[in-house]
Amino acid sequence: MFFMAHIGYLTFALMNRRLNRIYTLLIQGIFLALFFLILYPGIENKTLMMAAFFYLLISCFSLGAAIGISDNTWFKGLYVLGIGLVLFSDTIIALREFAKFKELDFLILPTYYLAQISITASLMVRQRSK
Repeated sequence: MFFMAHIGYLTFALMNRRLNRIYTLLIQGIFLALFFLILYPGIENKTLMMAAFFYLLISCFSLGAAIGISDNTWFKGLYVLGIGLVLFSDTIIALREFAKFKELDFLILPTYYLAQISITASLMVRQRSK
């Protein structure tokens, strides 16, 4: 279901302009390095590894598309912040589950909740400006 949410985030952002290729490639490079160097060795199940890999890709595309939104108002800022926080929260979860790194667990829910609040606020700002 979270994968489907990212498809929704990506679709919405693309409806509001385009994918920012440079930032998307940069984000993907960082997260692919994280995946192959840190997460991949801790994933024994091949199906789970593929699911985690595709989830990582769609998450990076979602953030790249959010950055590519042409609007330079609060709407874009809040939306990019929200998608970035979702990606951050998901990264902490992946580190906990696959790399057994638990030191940042306390940040999972606060960043996830703030992400949802930011995304919702961005949509409210956009609706109000119309």
